Amino acid sequence: MGVWRRSLRICLIDDDVVVLESLAAGLRDAGYEVSTATGAAAGLDLVSHGGVDAIVTDMKMPGASGAQLIAEARARWLHLPIIAISGVTELDGKSVIDTARALGADAMLPKPFRVRDLDQVLQGAMRARMDAARTR
Repeated sequence: MGVWRRSLRICLIDDDVVVLESLAAGLRDAGYEVSTATGAAAGLDLVSHGGVDAIVTDMKMPGASGAQLIAEARARWLHLPIIAISGVTELDGKSVIDTARALGADAMLPKPFRVRDLDQVLQGAMRARMDAARTR
């Protein structure tokens, strides 16, 4: 079990309710606290109310996309790990992985993936953020 898992609070954002509920249940089973949102605006609202340690967002959603969410979240919360997830490989003719990283995502997971894969990515992103904070 990871060092931070029991206390890590995740904001999980995906417009596909089946994916959202499945990932939320898996993360809760792994010991995370999870808040969910079905769109970027609702997700940003959850994060802005505080109590979130990391963001996991789908990249392709109706309305504001995950790319827009990542850009805004990174501008507002430099310290938060942001994990992008997506079932597509390109958005607007560009690689989803490249787009997510260029906007400030700490990692990108292509769908489908296992909850344990997301757990490992979350643990790695949290560890990297903590190490970076120590070196400042």
